[in-house]
Amino acid sequence: MMSPKSRVGEREFQHIDLIPGMPDDVAVDCLARVPHDAFRSMRRVCRGWKSAAATPEFALARAEARANEDLVYLLQFRNPAAGDDGPKAGVAPAYGVAMYNVTTGEWHRERAAPPMPMFAQCAAVGTRLAVMGGWDPKTFEPVADVHVLDAATGVWRRGTPMRSARSFFACAEAGGKIYVAGGHDKMKNALKTAEAYDAEADGWDPLPDMSEERDECDGMATVAGDKFLAVSGYRTGRQGGFERDAEWFDPATREWRRLERVRAPPSAAHVVVRGRVWCIEGTAVMEWRGERRGWIEVGAYPPGLKAGTARAVAVSGGERVVVTGAIESGGHALWVFDVKSKNWTVVQPPAEFAGYVFSMASVRV
Repeated sequence: MMSPKSRVGEREFQHIDLIPGMPDDVAVDCLARVPHDAFRSMRRVCRGWKSAAATPEFALARAEARANEDLVYLLQFRNPAAGDDGPKAGVAPAYGVAMYNVTTGEWHRERAAPPMPMFAQCAAVGTRLAVMGGWDPKTFEPVADVHVLDAATGVWRRGTPMRSARSFFACAEAGGKIYVAGGHDKMKNALKTAEAYDAEADGWDPLPDMSEERDECDGMATVAGDKFLAVSGYRTGRQGGFERDAEWFDPATREWRRLERVRAPPSAAHVVVRGRVWCIEGTAVMEWRGERRGWIEVGAYPPGLKAGTARAVAVSGGERVVVTGAIESGGHALWVFDVKSKNWTVVQPPAEFAGYVFSMASVRV
């Protein structure tokens, strides 16, 4: 159904209803209830639907209709036991992007994604997932590559490269930007450089150096959600000697501040839940209560999770925490922690998605 003609300058146009005979705001409310796995098909129906799905009103309508879905993206190596999808003898396992829909329980392989550097890491801001750095699979040297996925549209694009090639670095979203810090260069020297990525503007902002080199450090947002925290890591001369301190960057002052003894036992996975730093370590889920109070227990350890293999991310606005890692009896799995009930649910992924996860990030659409 078309509305009467209108004139803008010398050009006439006709407004085409998103759904014939229905006001556009009501039509957007209907489209907003389409499941995420049908977004790509919906966008192909017509230009009007494609444009409507890209507006802030569409995202708001999904939230108001409680139609949001929580997606966890996992950068992982293919599971060698996955049959035809697994690697061939003598060939390194393929490294790629998988997606677990926490809301529906569905799994999906991002087959439209470009080839990913080994040990690339990811972080998300809004509906955009940025995959950064890692190793060139042929030379095994760090790269500065950036690839960005808009989870709302399913479209990948190449982003502006990082200012420094690096791997095994801290990375996380804080205050609407993605921060990276530390890691190591192609000579395996630990780095103290840092930079911040604006996914919308596709640009990098060089930051002041941290006070210390930090290879293999963890990254997360701090209490207010607008400051970046780089946890632990080790210096060039102390390979594998993880420190127990951390540094956080305040964008308002553009300065780093040291925090002593923040890290829990070595190989703990760190995650921010409702503004507080949590870690999953060998005996329990712990929460950081500041330099004076230290760590306190807030939950049981994921049942069957092999110590030192965990990765973690908060979803559903901090209502749940998703943990990946190796199972003590063999293989890999996911564990979902309900923050309110303190209960764990074990998720056994399909064989194709049961490989080792190196990095993960969550998106709500």
